[in-house]
Amino acid sequence: MEPTERFTVSFLEPGLHIYHVTLEVGNLPAGRHALSLPVWTPGSYEVRDFARHLFNLAVSADDTVLEVYHAAKNRWLFETVRPGAVRITYQVYAFDPGVSLSHLDQSHAFWNGAQLFLLVDEYKQLPIELEIQAPPGWIPATGLDRSPDHPGLFRAENYDGLIDSPVEVGTHRTLSFAVDGKPHSVVLWGQGNEDTERLAADIEQIVRTQGEMFGGLPYAHYTFILHLGDRGTGGLEHLNSTVCGIQRFQFRPEKNYRKVLSLIAHEFFHLWNVKRIHPDMLGPFDYNQETYVRLLWALEGFTDYYAYLTLRRAGLYTVNHYLSGLATRIKQYEAQPGRFVQSLSEASFDTWIKYYKRHADSPNRTISYYLKGDLVGTCLDLEIRQRTANRQSLDSVLKRLYQRYGQDGLGFPESVYQETVEEVGESSFEEFFRQYIHGVAPVPFEHYLAYAGLALERRYKQPASDRGPEDSEDVGEDERDKPVAAGETLPWLGIETTPHRHRATVSVSYTHGPARALLNPGDEIVALNGYQIAGPSDLAKRLRLNHRSGEPVEVAFFRRGRLETASIVLADAPFNHLTIKPLPTASSLQRTIYQDWLNAEWPEPVSQ
Repeated sequence: MEPTERFTVSFLEPGLHIYHVTLEVGNLPAGRHALSLPVWTPGSYEVRDFARHLFNLAVSADDTVLEVYHAAKNRWLFETVRPGAVRITYQVYAFDPGVSLSHLDQSHAFWNGAQLFLLVDEYKQLPIELEIQAPPGWIPATGLDRSPDHPGLFRAENYDGLIDSPVEVGTHRTLSFAVDGKPHSVVLWGQGNEDTERLAADIEQIVRTQGEMFGGLPYAHYTFILHLGDRGTGGLEHLNSTVCGIQRFQFRPEKNYRKVLSLIAHEFFHLWNVKRIHPDMLGPFDYNQETYVRLLWALEGFTDYYAYLTLRRAGLYTVNHYLSGLATRIKQYEAQPGRFVQSLSEASFDTWIKYYKRHADSPNRTISYYLKGDLVGTCLDLEIRQRTANRQSLDSVLKRLYQRYGQDGLGFPESVYQETVEEVGESSFEEFFRQYIHGVAPVPFEHYLAYAGLALERRYKQPASDRGPEDSEDVGEDERDKPVAAGETLPWLGIETTPHRHRATVSVSYTHGPARALLNPGDEIVALNGYQIAGPSDLAKRLRLNHRSGEPVEVAFFRRGRLETASIVLADAPFNHLTIKPLPTASSLQRTIYQDWLNAEWPEPVSQ
């Protein structure tokens, strides 16, 4: 007989922040056995060594305590002399708020399975029961299937399913809706300025829009777990659930609410892209060490792309919202010197040591596979549409990968991605992949946007805070900043600063900026040309209003407590305002691509 497994998680005194875990294993063969705890959580590519929070591990059989040998940081050994039942008990400290961590206090219990559940030997395919023992009145919410006979008993198909099903337990609020007859729950822990009725309706629209793209929803039920707290902690995808950490007052004004919706749309799109469409090394997982993949630009970056596109297709973004956001992200990308150093495939591979461990020089040496992946996805989609006269798109690539692999739970070799793009695009994409994915060539956004009849304009704008009283008339959201006169530029030191004790502390010194060999991260700037500055905004305003590119300025700063000065010749700042607008004339194909891509009619010119 195969072994059986049943976990019990108890936390009747949540203020102690300790989960009491019991694992009962039946029919375990005689011999030496290993227990292991994951060192990372799928979807969060960082080794976290969860075993550091586990303590009081004990193993017994037939009421006899067995010796346990700690063999490695996340691995323990014990031996049984006869087959039969074994009882394993241990405790886990949990007081780390975050979507990829675990937290327990007087208000709720939340955990990711990688931090709580030990694996016995290599029995990853065994079905598992999970019993939850919570304080009175607390109810569980999870993507796991609930037992019809016991409100606190759940079942996982196997160990991977258990790890991939976070659990929220407490007195949370629950919003409900159905799509295609399938129940969806939105669980909210915490309070903010949310409009729950609108939130539920908008999430439902996201679900419908993405489900229509793939031809249906590949689950029986789905759970959104939303943590509303003091700060946003991002999101983490799971097989039929997701967890999103949202700053509690992020639901207003509208521009902030749109960010909430984009996060939710991103995590839900992972239902297909990552959880089902993925290279073969991303499932089944090796939880004991890093899993290297060179496709995160497609798995995460393209998911970002489709998050924004989903909101446009669902009518939750206007065309202006979408194009303004795209222009902003292009500006962010072009401000990063690291785009000339690290390729997308390298950024994906190096995520374990670079993406989650950023430092002051990271903008100069790395590029985000989220940011550049989203932008390259935009260009790739438009290139496919152009080459096929809009018969195919990036949608076609993802749907084909899902139909061939994802819906059957299969991973694919990484080379399959380019092969599928070329099959859909009916031509070679070797040059595109060589330059923009495996290389560091600048991405010519103007070229690709023109396929949809759009032009990218770069210019300078002077922030509204620089204006005098004569400029104080009411202005709209997109007109708050005043254009700089034609031919003029804005001056630039080539640094980023953060406020610290009424000073501007250097956080980044860009390798292509005029202060690159003169100012270091950590320097505290105190004066400009002999006059005190009162922080980052004051420094930036003084430069904009009183100086021009090519002028030398004297910067006084404290470095390790010593007052020093440096003469720096100001350079032209990168463009601070990008806009994307329809071309004055556009061909029939350009209009068709625009309309199909953005789910919008071509904008006719406004008569003067």
